[in-house]
Amino acid sequence: MGNKTQGIVLQSLRYGDSSLIVKVFTRDFGLRSYMVKGAFNHNAKNKVALFQNLNIISYVESDKPIVASLGYLKDVQLTCVYRSLPFEMKKSAIVLYTSELLSKTLVGQEQNVPLYDFVVQSLQWLDLVEAHYANFSLFFTLELTRHLGFYPQTNWHSGDCFDMIEGHFVHGYPMHPYYLGSETAALFGSLLGRSIDEVCAISLSLPQRRELLDGLIIFMRLHAPVMKDFHSHEVLKTVMQ
Repeated sequence: MGNKTQGIVLQSLRYGDSSLIVKVFTRDFGLRSYMVKGAFNHNAKNKVALFQNLNIISYVESDKPIVASLGYLKDVQLTCVYRSLPFEMKKSAIVLYTSELLSKTLVGQEQNVPLYDFVVQSLQWLDLVEAHYANFSLFFTLELTRHLGFYPQTNWHSGDCFDMIEGHFVHGYPMHPYYLGSETAALFGSLLGRSIDEVCAISLSLPQRRELLDGLIIFMRLHAPVMKDFHSHEVLKTVMQ
């Protein structure tokens, strides 16, 4: 029989001549890894196109894993067919960033339905919106810290800096280099506690947006050490406008 579930493809790696190893964040079981045999074959039932980054899929999980750490899936279908994410350069860069961010931070993640639903709803919002989404990655990264348990405290006051190690605003400079200065901290504070529409409506210059993203990546690295080899934000910064 097997378990029928749905999940978000975080990463797929070619294995051998025709197979894939796929990492999926599932709604029911948390993070899972699967072997997809023959995905590159012409007559494959589970074609490689189904396993593009951040595709939302439904499938049946086999009761018998191929090896101890890899499962097997079948009857794979797209739950959501994106209309713009794979085809627009800026959105594709956001997809690259988001998939790597999730792959790095959800290592060992167990079932977390609120987190799963947040990711799906955010992706669907991004797919449908036609403009004013340049701040999406700032919003998504911040909200991810909430689900991972280290969302910044919303205690900003005029002139404060943001202490990245402690995760809150402070008056005066910390005794370490991991902080946002008062101007950037003020912008950072304006993002906190807001909805995706509110964050994406905030007017930021390109340098401001890039500085905030750099700060968020440092913040994530401090609190999620698996982020140390994170690179896709550099690609994203080249298309952020």
